[in-house]
Amino acid sequence: MTGNRDDAIKAMASDDWSGAQVERSPRRASTVFSVRLPAELADWLAGEADHRHGTPSTVLRDLVAAAARAAHSDSTVTLRLSDLHRAIDALAHPAA
Repeated sequence: MTGNRDDAIKAMASDDWSGAQVERSPRRASTVFSVRLPAELADWLAGEADHRHGTPSTVLRDLVAAAARAAHSDSTVTLRLSDLHRAIDALAHPAA
């Protein structure tokens, strides 16, 4: 390594830092989860990551975020069982 501490300080002092942005909000730490997947899911995950031009971690992060949004917006409804059966039948056998 060439140079010394004084050279490094001079180099930093000569840079224009006027466009720098200061992070005022604290960063939230991320957490790592280790998960074992069956071969079929691992293959699907790798293929999905390739398809999205990303990484398996990104795909999993997107899927978990989507599930969290869906769970947050979920609500409970009350209906008659016969109405539920009719709705399922209508979805399973759409009119031609």
